[in-house]
Amino acid sequence: MQAFATLFEQLDQTTATNEKVRIMTEFFGRQDPDTSAWVLFFLSGQRPKQIVGSTKLRRWAQEKVGYPDWLMEESYAAVGDTAELIALVLAAGENAVKPAPLSRLSLGEWMVQRILPLAGMDDEVRRSHILEWWEELDTHETFILNKLLTGSLRVGVSETLVYRAVAAVCSLSSSVIASRLVGNWQPSAEFFLRLGAPAEETQDGQRADETLLPLPFCLAAPIEGDPEELGDISDWQCEWKWDGIRCQVVKAGSRMEIWSRGEERITGSFPDLSRLLSSVSGDWVIDGEIVAGDWHRPGSFQALQRRLNRKRPSLALIASSPVSFLAYDLLQADGRSWRHHPLSERRAMLERKLNPSIGERLGISPLLVLSSWEQARLLRETSRSEGAEGLMLKAKDSEYVTGRKRGVWFKWKIDPLAIDAVLTAAQPGTGRRASLYTDYTFSVWAGESLITVAKAYSGLTDEEIRELDGWIRKHTRERFGPVRTVEASRVFEIGFEGISRSDRHKSGFALRFPRILRERTDKRVEDADRVGTLETLLASLDSPTGPAVRARARAESSPEQEKLQFDLGHGEGLHE
Repeated sequence: MQAFATLFEQLDQTTATNEKVRIMTEFFGRQDPDTSAWVLFFLSGQRPKQIVGSTKLRRWAQEKVGYPDWLMEESYAAVGDTAELIALVLAAGENAVKPAPLSRLSLGEWMVQRILPLAGMDDEVRRSHILEWWEELDTHETFILNKLLTGSLRVGVSETLVYRAVAAVCSLSSSVIASRLVGNWQPSAEFFLRLGAPAEETQDGQRADETLLPLPFCLAAPIEGDPEELGDISDWQCEWKWDGIRCQVVKAGSRMEIWSRGEERITGSFPDLSRLLSSVSGDWVIDGEIVAGDWHRPGSFQALQRRLNRKRPSLALIASSPVSFLAYDLLQADGRSWRHHPLSERRAMLERKLNPSIGERLGISPLLVLSSWEQARLLRETSRSEGAEGLMLKAKDSEYVTGRKRGVWFKWKIDPLAIDAVLTAAQPGTGRRASLYTDYTFSVWAGESLITVAKAYSGLTDEEIRELDGWIRKHTRERFGPVRTVEASRVFEIGFEGISRSDRHKSGFALRFPRILRERTDKRVEDADRVGTLETLLASLDSPTGPAVRARARAESSPEQEKLQFDLGHGEGLHE
């Protein structure tokens, strides 16, 4: 536990990627396989289910230190995180006990011998064990233990950096490690040793028992600056950026699996697509997107939401909410890897593989023929009316890399929709921001009252967050646990990707991916938007005319793409 607590603290104190990789590499290099497996489990974003609730754990700590309710509540309001609060109050308590100078259990021993067995015990036994453990651990270790007990442990490091560190220790490539960590796996010394075994590697870095696992996803970076900096537009493959579920479909013999980008097996949620894709001949791995409705004109993400998280959708739901699979890339076919071939070759192979099967529910992402970046700009402005989020730009000579590597794929999203809303409440963040008010509630006018429209926690700089945190503390009206309502006097511009009706929100609308764009110091509270603004905005998006500028492009076609051909209905060139 001590080694993991130290690692967690070191990673939390640096933002330099190379330094994070160095810290993890050194850690894995000196730890036993069992500890390494559990640490890898947590670093890769996985965690066991909650064993003890935060409220209950906080009450046990309060009983141990003897704090009155008001002091515990004030302390929690200042800290904002239960795990950290408990670690601090135990360290400050009059009867605080220093850890005994004896050999400590490893993280693996803690998990297997202590923490996981708690799930089968009653509360009194759990409480007794946890109180003993708190006396045994120092402040940092207690914080980690509390996070593990409440199932809220998150480590500030990307999976790509974790792959690099493990790959360095195992003397393998990052892509091989990433492939072997896909899907559900249980941490153990045997697993970690098997992770670094080179003997059964295939050309793709997969072993025989991994044939139905996806490959590490290639991710797009947001475009920064002018697109002209990317060079000649003819060197780039341009497609619409659809708003669906990114996934990989893996087929081996008569078996097939669909995996989300979050490494979740979603085959059972889409039996209609499973049947359709099973008819495509051969063994292969194809990257693509599940979209709502007909792939020629995908529906909104809101239309797709009815199909999400349904383990066994009914026939009625499948019929009322049809979906399509839109293929992007071919990664593997008939025992041969295509990931290291140029995109132009992968695209040609993808078309040959899928053309015989293309239909209403299965297609290939159309290529958009553009002769200049100015033409691309005009086309991008029509994205929302086409049901897309913007454009995807992919270097034609690029390989299919692991993670987000600049210069390979770019997403050129349209500017967000926006409204002006009033800050009406706030609560503390988590992790390093647990002591600051960083999660904000915004409202719009409905008659003479302000009603909640969205919550947002991103978009402000650290300096702006600190300033706003001080203001919130001074202008609090009421408290409800960690939440403070504040004086309605500050207006912010809130950006979002989409809007839909919702009975679950007071305003009657749900905003997709809301975030703060800027504070509107030039506007009074009375000038903030009203619910009617959302009504008008939704109506304009549903309109068939869409934005005023209707730049057009056609889908690229060739004799080999006869089934892919379809005219966007906009003619050959660009026009108003």
